[in-house]
Amino acid sequence: MSEKTANACCDHGGKRTGCGRKPGIKTQPIRLPSWLLNQLSEQGDARKLIVEACVDRYELDPDGAQCHDD
Repeated sequence: MSEKTANACCDHGGKRTGCGRKPGIKTQPIRLPSWLLNQLSEQGDARKLIVEACVDRYELDPDGAQCHDD
């Protein structure tokens, strides 16, 4: 099999380099209403927008620790 053919097969599932869970990152499946996902998708990457909103609301730093601006 040529290298080009082998690379084309990589998008059919299975293990892929750079994909999957990252160490230290806990995830939970959360279902959101389709209307909300549609609205977010119109503004950009829905996941990124959700994370940014949570960081702003809960005053978190990008590493997940709470900021104390007292």
